[in-house]
Amino acid sequence: MSAIRYKVAVITAQGRNTFTEQQVRKLEDSAQVEFSSAIRALGADEIVKRLADADYAGLTPRSVQVIDRSWLERLPRLKGIAVFATGVDYIDTEYLSERGIALCHLPDYSTESVAEHTLGLLLTMSRRIHLSQDRVRGRVPAGTSVLGWELRGRTIGIVGLGRIGNRVAELVRVFGMRVLGHDPNRQVEGIPNVSMEELLASSDVVSLHFPAQWQGEAAIGREEIAKMKPGATLLNVSRCALVDPEAVVEAIDLGALRGYAVDDIFPIGESHGRAKVQIAEGRILQTGHTAWYSREVIHRGYDAWIDNLIGLATGNPRNLIGLQEERED
Repeated sequence: MSAIRYKVAVITAQGRNTFTEQQVRKLEDSAQVEFSSAIRALGADEIVKRLADADYAGLTPRSVQVIDRSWLERLPRLKGIAVFATGVDYIDTEYLSERGIALCHLPDYSTESVAEHTLGLLLTMSRRIHLSQDRVRGRVPAGTSVLGWELRGRTIGIVGLGRIGNRVAELVRVFGMRVLGHDPNRQVEGIPNVSMEELLASSDVVSLHFPAQWQGEAAIGREEIAKMKPGATLLNVSRCALVDPEAVVEAIDLGALRGYAVDDIFPIGESHGRAKVQIAEGRILQTGHTAWYSREVIHRGYDAWIDNLIGLATGNPRNLIGLQEERED
C-alpha cells in the first residue's frame, strides 16, 4: 500500500449512507475520504467546489451527468475518476487522456440483469404484454389487437458480442431462436459472426449491445433500418443515442419496422404526434434506463466501485478505460 494517503471525494445520491460500514471502512483504510450527497445533477461550479481538494473522485451519472473539460480543466489536482457505470459515452475520454487522468468503470457488474431485461423486452414485444395490460385497464380501445408472435424458429441478430450480447444469445436459444452476431472485434464460438448487412436483412429481431461514443452519431439510422427485414423488431438496451428516433417513427409508420423497445425515455423530437400514437399503440416501448437496476447489481456494483477507488488511491488501478481499449456495454 502506498505510504501517501490520497484524498478521495465520492458523490452519490445518499452520500456516506450509500455504502455499508464495511465498505466505508475498507475505503477509509486506504485514503482520506469525503462523502457528499446529490439527489439531482450538479452544475459545473458545484462539482468543482466538491472536488477541489481531491486527488481521486468517485462519481455517479445521476449526480454528475457529463464529465468534460468544462469543469475538469478547473481541477489541476485530479488524477483519476472511478464511475459507477459501465458505459462511458457521457465522458470526454480524449480530454482525460490528454490530462493523464485515469478512468475506471464497472465492466461486468450488470451483465446478467441487462441480459435478462433484454429478454423481458423481447417477450413483452412478442406477446404484447404491455398492450394487453393497457387494454384490460381501459387505457386503449377494447378492440385494440393484442395479437402476438412466437419466438421459436425466429432469428435474432445480436450487434455486439461482449458479455451482455453473449449472455443474451445463451438465453434466447432456450426459446428455440436462431442467433446471428455482428462484432468486428471478437468471435464467439457457436455464434456466426456475419456482416451488418446480412444480420439486418436476415433477423426478425435486432438487439443492440455495443456502446455509444462521446458525442457520436446514431449507429442505426434510416439507411440501416431500410436494410432490415420487413416487419422486424428492434431492441436497444445500450444507449438511446445509438438509434435515430425520427427514423424509427418513420419506419413504424410505413410498416417496415414492427416495433422498437428501448431502455430509456424515447426522445419524441419533431415527430411528437406520431411518436405519441406509436407509444400508445405499444409499438414503441420505453423502460426508462432500468435494465441494470436490481438488488444483485447494486450489491456487486458498490463492492466493485469501492475496489476501483482503492486501486486508484493505492497506485494499483483496475478496470481502466483507455482510448484504444476495447469497450463493451
